Amino acid sequence: MKRLNIFIIALSLLTAISCSDLHEELHSDLPADKAREFLLRNVDFNSLMETVYRQFDSRFIQHAGSVWLLQEVSADGAIVPSRPSGWDNGGVYRELHTHTWIPENPYLHSVWNGLNQGVFHATNLLNFNPSAELEAEARFLRSYFMFYLLDLYDRVPFREPGDDLLEPSTVLSGQAAIDFIINEVEEALPLLASSGPAYRASQNAARGFLARLYLNRGVYGSRESPQFDNADMERVIQHSEEIDGKSIGFYWDSFGPDNEVASSELLFTIHGNAGVRSHSLWVWWHAIFPTEMILPNGGGWNGFASTPELYDLFEDGDIRKYYEHPITTPRGYNAGFLTGQQFGPDGQPLQGVEFTKDIPTIVGATLWNGYRPVKYIPDYEHPGAAGNDVVLIRYADVLLMKAEALIRLGRNGEALEIVNEIRESRNASPFSEVDLDVLLEERARELYWEGHRRQDMVRHGNFLASWHLKEPSTGQYLVYPIPPQDEIANPNLSQNPGF
Repeated sequence: MKRLNIFIIALSLLTAISCSDLHEELHSDLPADKAREFLLRNVDFNSLMETVYRQFDSRFIQHAGSVWLLQEVSADGAIVPSRPSGWDNGGVYRELHTHTWIPENPYLHSVWNGLNQGVFHATNLLNFNPSAELEAEARFLRSYFMFYLLDLYDRVPFREPGDDLLEPSTVLSGQAAIDFIINEVEEALPLLASSGPAYRASQNAARGFLARLYLNRGVYGSRESPQFDNADMERVIQHSEEIDGKSIGFYWDSFGPDNEVASSELLFTIHGNAGVRSHSLWVWWHAIFPTEMILPNGGGWNGFASTPELYDLFEDGDIRKYYEHPITTPRGYNAGFLTGQQFGPDGQPLQGVEFTKDIPTIVGATLWNGYRPVKYIPDYEHPGAAGNDVVLIRYADVLLMKAEALIRLGRNGEALEIVNEIRESRNASPFSEVDLDVLLEERARELYWEGHRRQDMVRHGNFLASWHLKEPSTGQYLVYPIPPQDEIANPNLSQNPGF
């Protein structure tokens, strides 16, 4: 191994083994092979693995610089207009919603850097000759970060364990990248744990992830005209049917503070360790709620809202639209969408807090323009360290992927049964027929604000269309640009066309 690789590994171990022992050994005259032997002998895999898992937090949840932001605000269900309370942020949110982003957008840099850090930390763990199960777990996690680099940027910088860090990384893109990722997860699957909490990689998590990979595989050869292979659709169905021990459950069980134990749907999540360790979920509540609604940590920043189009997809009675949750109701509001006049815990109207569906402008909106989705139920018992696990993959999502694959195979009747099973559990009326357009709308209803909408719209060919306060856009906006400094630093990394 090169000297720089040894140095990086040593740094990684500073928090994983005794610092005094490490200091003593590395300041001796050990040759490189002996130093490596010492490092491998003393590695703490739990600490190294925790470093990888922690990369999921802000990179997937934050309102700023997260996969969620790039997937939802750039699509047709979420919007962040500038308001008297702020939220212009130099136009970064507005660029995402209107498809006018530029390579210098700092949130694009943040997501790019964070996902690459996740790939690096997972690869670094593989340097230490882990057990077969730990190796499979690291490969799964690395593949997850790599997939979102591919999906968002179409560029995946990559090194194998032991590669010289002084040399530019290899860059995978398009079909080669998705094929590599699929192969990694397929090989990892049988070696992963067959059971365990949803916040750790497992065989069920891999099956759900593989369903997503195969469903989207045809996008990455040509995003403007995706081609869906029948064999890929069959693999979506196969992996969805192999998921063990999961079922459609009560919708709001998947989003409450106790969802880790209450939900029957969770396949892969970001852990919310109630009362022990904070994660970035709190920014959701702050981004959505005004201060007057008395939220954890003293109120909200009151910026993010639903588009009118998203709200209008729901029929009355659908619990995804409105549900009097036992945690929120005593506080004066419902789960689902907050609409119209809002009330305090005493039942009295909150003065001036009346949400309107319409958002007439993206620059200079009022404080109350836009209905507000309450997707994750606030954890009032642990306001600083919520217990909600953040959902990355859940069973209803996978079933809708299966239904889409069935439709693409011409088996609409089987797909209709799946969609109506989900709708019945949400107290929504059944459909008499289903096609790809109906399926896309149902995914919007079931999965709103879960971080999938842009990806779904690209796959269905709708992402460049117009919607609320957004004009039609051109094909360059099917991907995000590479940060210019990274393009300069790596000769293998080329900028996406149009940027």
